[in-house]
Formats: sequence, C-alpha cells, structure tokens
Amino acid sequence: QRFQLMNQICFEKVLARAGKQQVLIFVHSRADTAKTALALRDAFLNTDGGINLLVKPDSATREILQEEADTTKNETLQKLLPYGLAIHHAGMNRTDRNLVEDLFADRHVQVLCATSTLAWGVNLPAHTVIIKGTQIYSPDQSKWVELSPLDVVQMMGRAGRPQFDSDGEGIILTKHSE
Repeated sequence: QRFQLMNQICFEKVLARAGKQQVLIFVHSRADTAKTALALRDAFLNTDGGINLLVKPDSATREILQEEADTTKNETLQKLLPYGLAIHHAGMNRTDRNLVEDLFADRHVQVLCATSTLAWGVNLPAHTVIIKGTQIYSPDQSKWVELSPLDVVQMMGRAGRPQFDSDGEGIILTKHSE
C-alpha cells in the first residue's frame, strides 16, 4: 500500500514535468528500479495521451529509443525504453549502463529510476531529482535505517543542469516520522 502511494505521488510529480524536464528518481534497491519504472510506464499508458507526453509520436527520439530497446539484452529496458523511461543499477551489465547513461545525457530518456550508486559514480544531472523513501536496509545492522545526510546531499546534488537550467528541484518522498 505504501509502495502504491509513493508510486502515485511519484507519477504526479513526473507527469507535471513530462515533456519539459528530465527527472531522476532514486530508489533503494535494484528490484525497486524496475518496479518503480514499470509502475510509472503503466500509469502513463493509463493516462489519456499520457505516453506521448514523454516521447513525441513521430520524433527521432522515439525511433532511437525503439532501436536501442530492440538491441539490449535487458528485458526491463526493452519494456521501458520505447516510452522514454529507463533504469540504472550496479547489477546491470556495463554495456546497458553505458547505454542508459548516454541516452539520458542526450535527453532521449526523460525519466530514470536508479539506485544511489548513480549519485556517487556518474555525473548525470537532471532538472528534478526525487528520492523515493528515506530508509535503506542495512545488512550490517539487520534492519532498516535512515539515509545518511551525506547520501541525501549527494543525490540532491544531481538536481539542476547548469548547461540547461537556471535552477533545479529536489523532492523527498517519506513519512512524517522519518
């Protein structure tokens, strides 16, 4: 239920920026990158004219994304790329990660769902950054713990692209108690 509520809020935030600004969504597990991105794709497909908000119907971008979707071995990317969405995490092979990074940097991918490793390792800014949840599982402590302030700053630091924007926007989705 919480996952659905966060996805709904995430979708509303992305929808408000669709076709205007790129959005980078940080989630806290590899599985969540795909779950979140597929939920967003489905929400756009269920919104009247929604899917054309991310990628214009007869654009070169749509053609490029479809070609790349046809060549990737990653099944999730095959389902997402034609719609202007993608995922990025350390469990993907290097070729697919590079592809996603290039497509996002070239502004073909509009919405990227990634784990925090992207915030630390790759310089990929977006106008809007959303942190979906502030708790991560700590194997050392065998429990859920709050993101560190340093992690939050690192992720939010991706908001705003000096070459495109005069400002950036950071959104944190969490519970009041967190």
